[in-house]
Amino acid sequence: MCRYLIIRLQGILQAWGRHTFETYRPTEVFPTRSGITGLIGACLGLTRRDHEALAELDSSYRYGARLDGCRDVFWDISDENLSLMKSIGCDPGKLEDFHTVQDVRTVGGDIKPTEVTRREYLEDACFSVVLWETEEAAFGLDRIEEALRSPKFTPYLGRKSCPLGRPLFDGMVEAESAYDALSRTAPGWGILYVEDDPGEKGVSMRIRDVPRFKRTRQFDTRTIYVSTVSEGGGGNVSE
Repeated sequence: MCRYLIIRLQGILQAWGRHTFETYRPTEVFPTRSGITGLIGACLGLTRRDHEALAELDSSYRYGARLDGCRDVFWDISDENLSLMKSIGCDPGKLEDFHTVQDVRTVGGDIKPTEVTRREYLEDACFSVVLWETEEAAFGLDRIEEALRSPKFTPYLGRKSCPLGRPLFDGMVEAESAYDALSRTAPGWGILYVEDDPGEKGVSMRIRDVPRFKRTRQFDTRTIYVSTVSEGGGGNVSE
């Protein structure tokens, strides 16, 4: 049995940045490693320039995230209307807005004075995140729990425009695995994105979200495993 720390990420909007295409800034559909490390780092009082401490924090834990429940929990949309909205290119799970930014770097290296950028957000999503320590952990679960309970800096859900809808810390459990820990956390079902291999029930995917702290906006890749647990405990492979 190991200890697992449970974090609940819930708010009107969330944005977990994925690969950016200059003026298009999409969100990943689950909390990224860079986002989780930044969130905990803010609670610990680490700044962006604390490269060494942030690197130690990032190597102190492994984690898994679950999109709790299913779409119907968050959006009261009939199957007919959902199909219609998708047919016209509208995904009701995401919100997109635009901003004007100045001094934008272009592909050719020139600086463009003003540019319009489009940004994506997840709407009304709720994630349960489980953390467990690595053998070389410089930041243990007890220290992270204390920081989540009394954050030094204001935490937010990926972007400063995405405030928390509830406290981050949701509990500490002892379990056989990350999957077992998630099953003990309400509602107990949803879509899982976990760094440990669940065996035949999961599909692996590569994602570039491991921060390189001394190199601005550069990331390494890692493997995660995607699976689903339906209401009542049944599981299946998710493509």
